[in-house]
Amino acid sequence: MSSFPDNPPPATETPLTGDAPPATLPPLAAEAIHDPIWTGFDVFRLLVVGALVLFLSVFAMLIVVPGTSFQQRAVRLSRSAELLIVAQMIAYVLLLAYMFILVKKERRSPTFWKAIHWNWPGSIWPYLTIGVVLQIALLVMERFLPLPRETPFDTLLRKPSTVLLIAIFAVTLGPLMEELFFRGFLYPVLARRFGMMAGISISALGFGLMHAAQYGYSWASVMLIFLVGVTLGAVRAVKDSVAAGVLVHVAYNGTIVLILAAATDGFRHLEKLSSQ
Repeated sequence: MSSFPDNPPPATETPLTGDAPPATLPPLAAEAIHDPIWTGFDVFRLLVVGALVLFLSVFAMLIVVPGTSFQQRAVRLSRSAELLIVAQMIAYVLLLAYMFILVKKERRSPTFWKAIHWNWPGSIWPYLTIGVVLQIALLVMERFLPLPRETPFDTLLRKPSTVLLIAIFAVTLGPLMEELFFRGFLYPVLARRFGMMAGISISALGFGLMHAAQYGYSWASVMLIFLVGVTLGAVRAVKDSVAAGVLVHVAYNGTIVLILAAATDGFRHLEKLSSQ
């Protein structure tokens, strides 16, 4: 004779579908069900907010530009690469603040860094090595591709102060914000909907197209940046770590910064770039 009751109470089922996680689950368990906890529309909002804060930051720079009229100030600002870079830095900081608001306040995640899978790696050196090797490999590839002789980015490399500001941006806010958006926010939404490979490829394509203007819309340049994006996406996917991608990105940018610094005696003789 069985010792179990004839009519055991039904097991409580936890639904795993629907737009909102069950209220009975603790915050971390609810977050695991919806990973990522934001939607494609949220990513679109990040794009809109990013464009808006960039416009406002550039507009704010008009205050520090001398001139007797708006048109005169606008012309002078368009010729000041330093102020435009500072405006982009300010815009990135404002966008970072909105990312925190989106994750912690709107989506109610207990921690921003866990939600985006920051996951700082145990050792940074493998990822820094990947970044250095990637930059060197693409520099070799450039010799076999029909790249433009001069791009809008090249025209910025005329003043030491501009190059120094670009160098600082290239190893700080630039890699951080690009990885947060493309591999932190965009990739997981795409991967959840279309799969890992599609997520890596589509986010890499967006990454390449974002840099198209500064390289004169050269298809070869966009292809190279796309390959960088694929590598960064693969690191994010395989290691489940946005931080690892940031390290690769910093090393990738930092390598070319060090090469430029060495070739121009610490950015003091930029005329050497035109002779190469």
